[in-house]
Amino acid sequence: MERMPEKDGELDFLLGINLDDLDALGLEDASFRPSGQPAPVTLEMRMAASARLARLQAQWDKGQPGDVPSGLPMIRGMDQMGVAERSLTYKATVSKLYDVSVPQIKEYYDMICLGEIPDMGGIRTLAGSFLDIMEKDRNILLALCLYQSPNMSDYLYRHAVNMCLVSLATACASGYSRGQALEIGQGALLADVGMTMVPEAILLKAGKLTDQELGEIHRHPANSFALLEKVQGVSDYVLSAAYQHHERLTGAGYPKRRTGAQISQVARIVAIADTLCAMVHKRSHRDALTPHSALDKVLKMGQMNFLDAALVKNLVRFLSVYPVGTFVETDGGRIGRVVAAHSEDPMHPIITILKGPNGQSLPMKQLQLVDLAKEKNETIAKVADNDLFKFKVLDGF
Repeated sequence: MERMPEKDGELDFLLGINLDDLDALGLEDASFRPSGQPAPVTLEMRMAASARLARLQAQWDKGQPGDVPSGLPMIRGMDQMGVAERSLTYKATVSKLYDVSVPQIKEYYDMICLGEIPDMGGIRTLAGSFLDIMEKDRNILLALCLYQSPNMSDYLYRHAVNMCLVSLATACASGYSRGQALEIGQGALLADVGMTMVPEAILLKAGKLTDQELGEIHRHPANSFALLEKVQGVSDYVLSAAYQHHERLTGAGYPKRRTGAQISQVARIVAIADTLCAMVHKRSHRDALTPHSALDKVLKMGQMNFLDAALVKNLVRFLSVYPVGTFVETDGGRIGRVVAAHSEDPMHPIITILKGPNGQSLPMKQLQLVDLAKEKNETIAKVADNDLFKFKVLDGF
């Protein structure tokens, strides 16, 4: 889970990161250990003795993570549903799947921490359900995961679901096969399970974190790996996502400050999703950004080689520069919502007009679709503030 700095100076912060180089446990440096509290020795011993971690470490060190796209690209079979094809029942079903997945993830996280989850079956089923929808209607899922939730109490688990959906979109746009995308989705769902070991007081703290509190945050990739390695059927994709999704191409990440090819592709994908999804949702220490502003920052991080620029570009092909779900105002004074992107023209998405130029709401049967790639007489003037209009999560879809 990406804990972004305060709104001002975010990119300066990212450029100035200087983390200590931790060992494979991510737990050994004294500055990252609360005074007077013993380190979790059981986790340290498990990680130090992990033959699987040693094997993955060797692959990462050689720049051979083995997770590049292979097989039949899933993108070839993705025939997307349009607004007119979505029934009220269908939209309600998709919304319900999203809503019930959040407490499901909480239950899985609790079971994993207690060592009570026998295998990956439930997680695989959930990721597969999302992938089935993604294959025919990625736009409705992207709208759900980038919509600001008023509920902050379930943030960790909602964030996991949102990371999964954005990671699935990025994987599909990047040429991964269905089987690979399924593994990447599972990795995104479980990458932050180690955050359950971080004290709630730290997660909910409104002010600046101390070095010791940051240390608790920085331990969670190692904690996630140690917890997940015990789960039967967990793949290298899932473990790589858990352990490396806070590494950065410049070497500014953690826990090992790896660079470039030493960072797996799945971790790079989840890192993008983690960053984007964190910024569009309100936290105790900062306000939420609009999806457009958050994506703009993600694009800049790609240009800085902090995130993988090629993968970010692939995501934008599915998302548009004005991300799917974003409310916008046209230069004609109309309020609309981005409902689909053109992969070859991400600057000009398809929008649904929700309010006319005089501010009147349009009846559902009179909602108008405008393809800005074809409509030359109207363009997006600015991003609209949803709070001013109180639109619902799937209005326009």
